[in-house]
Amino acid sequence: MISKIFIGIILYLTLLPSFANAGSLQISGGVDGRYVNTDGNENDVVVEGLFLNIRKVFSDEKGDRLIAVGQLDMDNNFKDIRPYQTYLQYKGPLGKWNIKAGHYILPFGLLSNYDTERLILKTIEDVNMGIKLDTGVELLGFFKDFDYAVSLSQGAGRNRLTDVDNDKLLTARLGWQGEDINIGISGLIGEVLTDKYSLMRQDLSQKSVYEKRIGLDITKFAGPLILMGEFLVGEDGKETVGGGLLKTDYALTPKLELNLKYAHWQRSGGRNFIGAGFSYELLKGLFLRIADEYQFGKENENAATFQTYFEFAKQF
Repeated sequence: MISKIFIGIILYLTLLPSFANAGSLQISGGVDGRYVNTDGNENDVVVEGLFLNIRKVFSDEKGDRLIAVGQLDMDNNFKDIRPYQTYLQYKGPLGKWNIKAGHYILPFGLLSNYDTERLILKTIEDVNMGIKLDTGVELLGFFKDFDYAVSLSQGAGRNRLTDVDNDKLLTARLGWQGEDINIGISGLIGEVLTDKYSLMRQDLSQKSVYEKRIGLDITKFAGPLILMGEFLVGEDGKETVGGGLLKTDYALTPKLELNLKYAHWQRSGGRNFIGAGFSYELLKGLFLRIADEYQFGKENENAATFQTYFEFAKQF
């Protein structure tokens, strides 16, 4: 049933340009090119991603009511062609409650407000959850200073439209928004079919795992400084797992940013990640980034990356 909804959304989005006068229409996209040197002796030049996003808002006399989003990504030198966020969202009064159906980022931890898909230094969903986007139905909204999201999805990830085992993944987050701080508590339970490229798949040597997670995330804004933290504990099957992330972005100038990261994950031995880099906006929408990330513990690996990234957005 969920996969049929998803296919319907894709077909629907192909008709969006003909509805340009029924509300706002935004077309955005970008390209992500990288040079990566691994351990000093392995060199790769890759188009990490080329993507196009269409976002259509339908409005009535009471405001925005229906939002349709569709995005297609071509990754890894165009070898992987797959959807990114592609969904329909219906907004209740003032957006206090919303219903989303389709393929979306799961509401867990920092993922809820911070997507590092096109950054060099990422968060730890790869080793933690083994899944980032999924196909399902989500209820989300806010009341006073709190925001909430509850998702029921397939647990099958980005590459599959069908539910292969008929199990479901339940994900939820409750957040509190202060003047300069955001704090959230998240939970996850269900069977996850891990992405074939993920470090989690490498650790477990199996395609799926029954996961339980509890997480705490904190984002603090202090002028040019943004501090992010995420702390997690849970189980993979009967094995206890846990870890955390600390990440800092500091604007040295309006165009130059310093990026720092440390993460640890414990599953059948520990993995540690420490990274540092810079991001520079050369022109509007054109970014140059350089970063080095060292992984040590269960495995040792050093990856130095230079990225050229361009993005655009056009409103109609």
